[in-house]
Parts: sequence; C-alpha cells; structure tokens
Amino acid sequence: MWRDTIMVEEDNRIVAIGGNVWMNAGEIADLFNITAANVNRAVKQVLKADVLNDYEVMKLVRLDNGLLMEFYSLELIIVLSYKWNTFYTNLFRKWMMKRMLESRKEIIPMFLSSAKSVKGEFC
Repeated sequence: MWRDTIMVEEDNRIVAIGGNVWMNAGEIADLFNITAANVNRAVKQVLKADVLNDYEVMKLVRLDNGLLMEFYSLELIIVLSYKWNTFYTNLFRKWMMKRMLESRKEIIPMFLSSAKSVKGEFC
C-alpha cells in the first residue's frame, strides 16, 4: 500500500504503522475521537491561513470505485492535533514529542589531525 496510518490501541497506546503516514478525514477523526466534519473544517482553516502548502500536505487519490478522496500528510495531522483539546489529541501530541526526542541523533566527535606536506606546510 502507498500509505501508512496511525492508530490508538485499546490500551491507549499510539502505534504508527510505517513511516509514510497519509490519512483521510475519517481516519483522523477516529484517531482524535472527533467528527470528520470538524477535521474537514480545520483542514480548510489551516490551508486558508497559508501556514502549509496544500500541494505538500494533501493528496487527491482516485479510489477503486472511481471516487476521489483527500489524504493528509503527517505534517498536517500534527498541526490539526493542536486545534482541539481532547484526551486523544493530547495523547497524540505527547507521543509525537516522545518520538521526536527518541530520534535525536547523538553527536559523534570528529578528530582532525594536521600533517605537514612535503613543502613543510600544514594541510
């Protein structure tokens, strides 16, 4: 499949299935325990505010039945999570922060040495 999703398990644990997250309004509504109409309204507000580029955070996909459906990127889903103050949006935000802090890369020390060239210069 071309996309992955984020789900809340029964024990209120958030699970990301893969790294290429794109979700439709219904899936986002299920994730945050809100209505799809609220998701659609918030998406329009965010895109109208020109905070994100719609061509980067939204894909229009033709389904097998011929209908078109909009899918939204993880970047937009993160922004949407700050639009509401529910248990699930709070859980999602904490999960994202934990995930970001875990993915920090360690600083690897690099040792440089200088050597004299044949002409006696340092390089």
